[in-house]
Amino acid sequence: MMRKTFIIGILLIFAAGTAAAQDVLTLESAIEIGLANNYGINIAKNSLKIADNNATPGNAGMLPKIDVNAGYAHQFSSAKQSTTTGNSLDNPNANSDLFTAGINLNWTLFDGLKMFISYDKLKKLEEIGDLNVKISVENTLAGIMAAYYDIIRLAKVTQIIEEQVGISQFRLELAKLKYETGSGSELEFLKARVELNSDIANLSNQKTVFINSLATLNELMARDVTSKFNVKDTIFLHYQLNYDSLRAGMREANRNLLLYNRNMEVSSLNLKSARAVQWPSVGLTTGVNYLNNQSEANFINYNRNFGAVIGVSAYMNIFNGLNMQRDVRNARISYATSELEMKQLENKLDAQLLKIYNQYLNQMELVLFEKENVQLARKNMEIAKESFEVGSISSLQLREIQKNLLDANTRLVEAEFRTKLTETALLLISGKLLR
Repeated sequence: MMRKTFIIGILLIFAAGTAAAQDVLTLESAIEIGLANNYGINIAKNSLKIADNNATPGNAGMLPKIDVNAGYAHQFSSAKQSTTTGNSLDNPNANSDLFTAGINLNWTLFDGLKMFISYDKLKKLEEIGDLNVKISVENTLAGIMAAYYDIIRLAKVTQIIEEQVGISQFRLELAKLKYETGSGSELEFLKARVELNSDIANLSNQKTVFINSLATLNELMARDVTSKFNVKDTIFLHYQLNYDSLRAGMREANRNLLLYNRNMEVSSLNLKSARAVQWPSVGLTTGVNYLNNQSEANFINYNRNFGAVIGVSAYMNIFNGLNMQRDVRNARISYATSELEMKQLENKLDAQLLKIYNQYLNQMELVLFEKENVQLARKNMEIAKESFEVGSISSLQLREIQKNLLDANTRLVEAEFRTKLTETALLLISGKLLR
């Protein structure tokens, strides 16, 4: 018996000493660390940077293209020429030197407004990248909050089991005393000892689950998973979440809904781009070129040209196997599909919001109900312990009342945890989690 008391004492002293040595990690600090370090968020931010770099007029084809060229060539040849006037040239070692240089500008002046459509599309893709970052932040935020509240839940369950271990220890001590004084049976004493061992094993398993939950939160914060910390032991619940307000917020600020809306706008731009191909394109070409040619293989030994050139070109496809018309039809179908997907998502989110809100209301009621149950179960336990001391109830009855207290406490903790999860889910789906 003294050995069991010593083991329990060591467990509790170790837990208390560890708690005292560790810093308290608040939910706000966990969120701050997680949002700064989370890998998924940083990956999404890098994708946004690429989309931001791509959203330029030049990438859309709105700016001119300027090329500079230069070249030199030396030619060894054997030249033999004659003219109708009787002049002739016969040089078996004729050398030629050619120098060229130039700067040229090509600029598309009109392409059916496709360049402007492309620029608008690049800006929309940038907005999509920004929304993906916010979605990643929201999901990380919700995950950190859930992991943090889970740690509180598991810590409370651990405390509940520790209380049960204390009650089982009280029961064992009393059963041992009765057995040693002859007023109780050995069977009752052994049964009390077996059940105490069971509670201690349950406590050990619960502590392992609790330690693993710390690693889960550390992983979400993208820091050393072995980092030790404590959390606050209270889950605060909101009592003012209104369905109509949540639904209005969802329609206005739900990030996934906004993302689908941007994708639908991109589909609309794709349709415009497909139509723009049917228009002619007009381009401007201008430049300055230099040529210097010295040759021993010609009657003209020296030739130099230097000057500017400017021109306008136009191009229009008349027929390409009806592919332009096919592209327009496909783009129109894609846009119609994006509209259907948008309506589908709106309907899905409406259903999700309603179901989560109903769960939220139910969990709130359960919290109030289980609080009352815990008070009753605790009072019943106090009476049962006094009755067991005087022999008014059996050890089996005490164990049953002990189990009722364990169940009532556990149900309350679970109800508070699930309420907080549904509350977080409501804030997430309504776009109010990230302000």
